[in-house]
Amino acid sequence: MKTEALFIAGTATYLPPATKVEQAVADGRFDAQDAEDTQLESVCEATDEAPPEMAVAAARDALERSGHQAEDIALLLHACVYFQGLELYPTASYIHREVLGDHSALAFEVKNASNGCMTALDIAARSLAATDDEAALVTTADKVSRPAIDRWNSDIGIIPGDGASAMVLSKRSGFAQVLSTSTVSDPTLERLHRGDAPFTPHHDPTLPIDLRLRKLQYLGDVELDEFTRRFRAGLGDCVDRALRDADIGLGDVARFVVPHFGRTVLQREVLAALDIDLDRTTWSWGRTVGHLGAGDQIAGLDHLVRERAVDVGDLCMLLGVGAGFTWTCAVVRITELPQWPTAPAGSGLGGGRL
Repeated sequence: MKTEALFIAGTATYLPPATKVEQAVADGRFDAQDAEDTQLESVCEATDEAPPEMAVAAARDALERSGHQAEDIALLLHACVYFQGLELYPTASYIHREVLGDHSALAFEVKNASNGCMTALDIAARSLAATDDEAALVTTADKVSRPAIDRWNSDIGIIPGDGASAMVLSKRSGFAQVLSTSTVSDPTLERLHRGDAPFTPHHDPTLPIDLRLRKLQYLGDVELDEFTRRFRAGLGDCVDRALRDADIGLGDVARFVVPHFGRTVLQREVLAALDIDLDRTTWSWGRTVGHLGAGDQIAGLDHLVRERAVDVGDLCMLLGVGAGFTWTCAVVRITELPQWPTAPAGSGLGGGRL
């Protein structure tokens, strides 16, 4: 979808302290061979912070940086993958009340696996284009905990990191202009994350969720090469659509904001598929925080801007992928490098705000 007069006005990230991978290996929590394969450096691990609280911290910063008032926000989308701290509870409404106050806005959760924030961005872009609404807020927050999730052993080539992110989309102005978004899906790949697991009345919290087993069950019936072919086809189609609507070529993109996968998975599923160099991506930072559930792309763009790793005029592509499978891409042009204050050490929910 080609977008008109749509901007990213503010972003923010909340990250708890990170654990060095070498320490996790020394503690016996992480396999040494897996550590070598992923090439991750560290992974963020929350303690007492609940996901909604982390989301609120990031959202307040993003709203303040955006120059918008709470009353300007007509749509709030909260994307998440894991348990949000309380069953049968509207997390998006909690974030709404804490960040925007009591004015009426449409607020709901987006559950689209690791493609959550990108799906939310695409939905918000379409909503703003179709209405007179001025601004939207996208938030993410995820935290994994035992026994349901064994962080270091629950998946193949991907290690979950805890944290939250937020983005304000505006039709008024911002530090980056959104030129296009695109979403592609291929439901023939949904069984990768289901395997042979049966549907049950409820999840037993004492049993760890084993994505490794599910994936191995699927790959026992489907060759990895066939999965990779379909994965790359979906990603390539999504990228081509976003480039075409933005009227640019892949070579015009200065930086790629990629999912925080381990090195082997990232190479096979993204870098090789698009023939892009590692140093044009956010890998060097993503490997220090882990896979932030639904929030890698907002956090990655926020990092590029805060660290001045982009220049005015640079084109960036945000690449999202989620189990199911869905892919979402967005092309943005940096229009300015904002001067955002840095939160003092110890602020937020334990000094994690960025």
